[in-house]
Amino acid sequence: MRRQIIVAAVLALGATACGDQTRMGAAATFEGAPRISETELSTAVTQWRDSYRENPLPAQQLTLADPESTPRSVLSRLIAMRVSERAAKDRGITVTSAQVDDFVRQVTRDGGPDLFDVFTMSYGIPPSHGREFARMIVINNRLATGASSEAAANEQVHQALTRTAQGMGIEVNPRYGQSYDDGLLQPPVTRLSTRESGTA
Repeated sequence: MRRQIIVAAVLALGATACGDQTRMGAAATFEGAPRISETELSTAVTQWRDSYRENPLPAQQLTLADPESTPRSVLSRLIAMRVSERAAKDRGITVTSAQVDDFVRQVTRDGGPDLFDVFTMSYGIPPSHGREFARMIVINNRLATGASSEAAANEQVHQALTRTAQGMGIEVNPRYGQSYDDGLLQPPVTRLSTRESGTA
């Protein structure tokens, strides 16, 4: 289980934001694929914050992409899930619903969907995207197949996701970051509002 979680956190996806080309109303765009709209991001952030209020985990139990900003943290994860899906498609990796269900059971030890929602929330994922997150973890572990060690597995996934992301034409709205580097949205040069910072 530890290896699965570690591999899931390897989200090194080198892509550069090009704010001038980001379409109005988009949080992030992808070449030849549907965008992540600001409305979609706003909804996901609201859902995450609601889940956090219901399950206020200590800071040390949160694994957020960017602890300084909930919107950037959630957007990072939404982008990462897109990249994993593309990596799976490019490599012919198929993930079934049964495999996702099996992973959920491993995480919760049959504790039910509420426990899984807390698990996904701890990674900056709102409950509505929980199964997508589970798929991402399963895909990333498949990308690690054949690695000789945990470190080698992490590097193998890192390289696969980086190559995939670089071919996706990812552009991030400068409101949320100036670049998408090592799986994180780097903070914009000027913060628009202090309301964007913090975990709640």
